[in-house]
Amino acid sequence: MTLTTDAPTSSLGRRPFDPARVPFYYGWVILVVGTIGIVASAPGQTNGVSVFTDDLTSTTGLTRLQLAIAYLVGTGSSGLLLGRGGRMIDRYGSRVIALAAVVGLSATLVALSFVGPMSTTVGLVVMSVGFGCLRFSGQGLLTLSSRTMVAQWFDRRRGLVSSLSQAAGSFVFAATPALLLLLIDAHGFRVAWRILAVGLLVVVATMVIVFYRVSPEAAGMTIDTGVPLEPVRSLGDDEHQVSRNRSTAVTVGSDEDATRAEAVRDLRFWAVTLPVMALASTSTALTFHIVDFGAEQGLDRDTIVRIFVPLAFVSLPVTLVTGWLVDVTSPMFVAGAMGVAQVIMYLTVGHLNVTLLLVMAIAMWGTAQGCFSALTSAALPRIFGRRHLGEIAGVQMSAMVIGSAIGPAFFALSQSLTGSYRPALWVSAVVPAASVVLAVAGRRRS
Repeated sequence: MTLTTDAPTSSLGRRPFDPARVPFYYGWVILVVGTIGIVASAPGQTNGVSVFTDDLTSTTGLTRLQLAIAYLVGTGSSGLLLGRGGRMIDRYGSRVIALAAVVGLSATLVALSFVGPMSTTVGLVVMSVGFGCLRFSGQGLLTLSSRTMVAQWFDRRRGLVSSLSQAAGSFVFAATPALLLLLIDAHGFRVAWRILAVGLLVVVATMVIVFYRVSPEAAGMTIDTGVPLEPVRSLGDDEHQVSRNRSTAVTVGSDEDATRAEAVRDLRFWAVTLPVMALASTSTALTFHIVDFGAEQGLDRDTIVRIFVPLAFVSLPVTLVTGWLVDVTSPMFVAGAMGVAQVIMYLTVGHLNVTLLLVMAIAMWGTAQGCFSALTSAALPRIFGRRHLGEIAGVQMSAMVIGSAIGPAFFALSQSLTGSYRPALWVSAVVPAASVVLAVAGRRRS
């Protein structure tokens, strides 16, 4: 006989205050704080690391290729662990995991601020571990827990809500390299990292503790409406009393929701995962090598860094449109569009010194970024449900992180062997092209 709870709420769901007392649906608070949590992961994202690359090579004595290899090892290792991180989110909740991620990210930033000259072997080991911790806590757990939490609080408008979060985050991430360069120029890279660490601990950790909540069910509310959940009586008083004592048992989603194993065997999972993995890989590589990538095309540091600003303006309307689309139609349409945009982007972004190709590259890069939120935040719960969302999203995030690990080293190898990043771009176009085929096949199965 199935046991049910008198009030299916987690003890943490109503601390330090009860979300039900907020005069509007608490999901909108979750949207704001979840977006801030995603933005706070910037020091662990590639655009937050890339501006420190030159300082790290000159300080540690590692070459650009060696640093890229350390980035590959560290990021790849963190990606392999993110599947377990997704299971931890399902088990312990987004608030606990996000808080651990903030503390870990802050500690890593402080530790990296003390690096100095090292031998090649020691430098590779130290930077691999440093990058691994940075990526696992920032790009990995903090982003995954915040994004999963937002998705848990909405159903009917999940795509649109996720797109709003992504749109706000895109502008901040676009400005991150320029802002961090100002901070580095003013105080040096060591102090810059320490300032970021203090801000994370004082501001972001406090926000997570006070405002993060796992799900509406854990807070005693129904999804989308905020209406209090009705007490459910079990058939036996003894069983009812047992279930009441299990105050942390919360039912999320339905029994029809797919498990992690079922999701990864589904063609649609890879149709929405491959394009975001490809974008994570190539965007990470371009961002990691952005200064050198610009120099290859005759662009100075300030000019090439400013390319991220128009990208944000292009991705904003696309993000909103694709967020709406994934609510009303198959996510396969968005997956196919993202794959096509990437293929065109990869073939044009290596020619930013040609005005027409520059415009095309920015338009397609922004379009691909605009599809990102719909496929990482809304598509998975739309296709597979919410019961095991942390685990399923963890697999997708793991693929993205491993892709982002391979990208910088692959592009550095291309530059080392051929003197150009363009061959790497041409080879990379194969993956999004394959994702278009999968999206078409996935649409037929929907």
